[in-house]
Amino acid sequence: MRHNFTTIPLTKYPELISLINSQSCYNLFSEERTHLQTSRLSFFRNHKLVSAQTFSTIPPVTMNYLWNEKRKEIIKLDGNRDAVFNNLDKLELILNEETVVPYIKFVLDSVWSDKGNLRLVEDINEIDFVEKPLLEELHFMEKTIRPAIVTTTNKGYLIDTIIIYGTEIYQSIIDVQKEGLFEFQSETELKAGVSCVRVIILE
Repeated sequence: MRHNFTTIPLTKYPELISLINSQSCYNLFSEERTHLQTSRLSFFRNHKLVSAQTFSTIPPVTMNYLWNEKRKEIIKLDGNRDAVFNNLDKLELILNEETVVPYIKFVLDSVWSDKGNLRLVEDINEIDFVEKPLLEELHFMEKTIRPAIVTTTNKGYLIDTIIIYGTEIYQSIIDVQKEGLFEFQSETELKAGVSCVRVIILE
């Protein structure tokens, strides 16, 4: 999921880096060798996404957090969806027909495995390629990838969408509850071995 990041002013570094380091067992980030960016999220009332990149390591390490500046709260996105699910009350989720798909995209993008992350895609331009797709692959993706279909239910929403996991493409139905918890109701593999797709591994 792509975000519109803006650079965080240096005056905010001391407090924010202290909060970030409090989420780890040692102080990975320092004011002198860290770059901080932030992006607003339409589905959380007061928490912004923070991207913290440290140049104290080789290669540089980037980690993401959810930050409530007013409350001086920080939540570390650690590659597990529980980082969001366990904090939904604190995050004050705004869930409606416009925000539900971006919310799912965000949570899935924050989940990591040895095959990379899960990506809800609605447009072929959202896909990063490691090489030029074969004509057959390109035609398949142009025909298959489409906007997610949102259906309102008594309990929340059903999302009919296309998911990329590793080099596999699925059509999935996701059941979303009103409070923000969700699970995959069904998964149909549409194509495997799409090696031109870049597998995004946690940095």
